[in-house]
Amino acid sequence: MDQASGSAYATELSRQQQRLWEVECVVRGSALLHTGIALRLDGMLDEKRLSHAVTAVFRRHELLNTGFHAEGETLTLGPATHHELRVLHRPDLSADQAGHLAEVRRAAAAAHAEIFPLVGEPLARADLTLLGDGSGVLLLTFHRLVMDLFSLHQVVTDLQETYLRGPDELLAPADRYSSLLAAREHRRSADREFWRTELSGFPTPWIGERRPEPGWLPDGAELRVPLDPALPGLLHTNARAARCTPTVYVTAAAARRVLERSGAADLVLGAMSANRMNSDAVGPLAQAVLVRVGPSGAHGDQGVLAQVRRGLREGMAHQGVEFEEIVDLLTDGMGVARDDLAPLSVSVTADSWQGSVAGLAFTPFDLDDDQGEGEDEGEGEDEGAATPVVRPSQLDLELNLSGTQPQLILTYDRRCFGAQWCERFAADLLTDLATGRG
Repeated sequence: MDQASGSAYATELSRQQQRLWEVECVVRGSALLHTGIALRLDGMLDEKRLSHAVTAVFRRHELLNTGFHAEGETLTLGPATHHELRVLHRPDLSADQAGHLAEVRRAAAAAHAEIFPLVGEPLARADLTLLGDGSGVLLLTFHRLVMDLFSLHQVVTDLQETYLRGPDELLAPADRYSSLLAAREHRRSADREFWRTELSGFPTPWIGERRPEPGWLPDGAELRVPLDPALPGLLHTNARAARCTPTVYVTAAAARRVLERSGAADLVLGAMSANRMNSDAVGPLAQAVLVRVGPSGAHGDQGVLAQVRRGLREGMAHQGVEFEEIVDLLTDGMGVARDDLAPLSVSVTADSWQGSVAGLAFTPFDLDDDQGEGEDEGEGEDEGAATPVVRPSQLDLELNLSGTQPQLILTYDRRCFGAQWCERFAADLLTDLATGRG
């Protein structure tokens, strides 16, 4: 706690942040771990009011009010000195013209790529470009040590509310990031036992047309299917009728189709939870849990839905153990090979940040630097080439309900999932969602 200002700052890293810092030590000098958002600002912008709002929001959240100082691979946390909003006036540009917009984007990309020096400053900054037509572009850039996707939503919401309130009416203090970490540690032992029991007898399902050999090389493909304009409304209606969120509804539909096509009797999905309970603390808090659809429950439409709903609810109640640790529990403690974890991910995005936004994924990719064994059907990679190897394969399904052109985006690896298989899977899933068979 900063006794002079009364504002709190973090003093230690979570396990997830420690892993991110290990990655940062490897990729230092690049913007690989940067994240952020560019906001188009229309109307009569009050520059001083916006600058106050940015400073107030950064000070409100513990991690954004923390200074990070690196000496070699040692990272020290302490109070931060905040810089003012950086402003660039461009009276000759208008974001309404295509050529000018491209220039604004180039400038934003350059600002986003600017490295945080790690000499005691916060890992958050704001750059404002004021354009000739009276509009502006606000670029918020963060290091992933202090920001995840759902925290970014919270910051933008705070920024909008603070700007509208003005400097004389402050937001209530945010929940402390360090308090949430302490709560996780307190329940850690019981949560670990829950996952050990929940995942006992982990299955090894077979999904797709071909199973990759060790060392297979990624060969990605993408399938985009425009959605019927009526589908988002139908999805919300059907989810409401099933007494669940759209994310749970889509997850259950995808899981049931995977069970049917794979012939598996037992399936374990990994789910990234956007549920912050009652917390508005900012930081890498988007937690991943596992959802099991197993032989102990019914596999019909309602049976899968009930298991997914239960799994998400109970998983979120046992988040004292982080996702990578759960994977380690499986691979080290239960003898499950990483390649045996099923390769599917599902995500649902909607227009409103207040809606149900969550992601589903199986285990993270396992990246190796060495060329593996086992070429697939002799398709011609050079022997001994230092090509990164990724395992297991991933089938990534994104149901994007945002914007004027909603679509289903299916990303897959050709060596494990055939195009026809993916087309049938996508068509069946969309039919299920539209007809209420979720």
